[in-house]
Amino acid sequence: MKGRRISLLQALALSLLLAALLAGAGCIDGGRLGDLLSPKEGPEPPEISVSGLVTRVVDGDTFDVEGFGRVRLADVDAPEMDTPAGKASKFFAEAWLLDEIVHLDVDDLGVKDRYGRWIAVAYIEDPDTGSLVNFNYLLVSSGHAVIKDFRDNKFDPADWGPAPVTR
Repeated sequence: MKGRRISLLQALALSLLLAALLAGAGCIDGGRLGDLLSPKEGPEPPEISVSGLVTRVVDGDTFDVEGFGRVRLADVDAPEMDTPAGKASKFFAEAWLLDEIVHLDVDDLGVKDRYGRWIAVAYIEDPDTGSLVNFNYLLVSSGHAVIKDFRDNKFDPADWGPAPVTR
């Protein structure tokens, strides 16, 4: 967010509150939100291919990166925009990504999907620690998307952390 920065812990708390409210209203599938705070550490750091400024969030799992193009998050499925959960997912992604720098591990198997979008795992920097946080995992762990393991890319969501909701 430009201007005022909030800590990762504050943002996670707000995300958990929003997810709980939406879950209570029946807008999202229930997930194990406690897992959000303890993602599994991978043995290897991510392979960052591209870093850039997010200029537009299309929906919960798609956004534009300045000078690079449209990105589709690998192996996650956010609700469609014509649903309340879809709007909440987009809002969540905007809160974290819009006007922020993302670091992308771009798929080097298929590279782009049938719509011309780059397939990637997105990482955001934790302002408190400087470590990279897997946004794909964060989106799922917060209840704003589910894992949908597409086998036509190099990524394996099982490497991201404890198993959240899958479909």
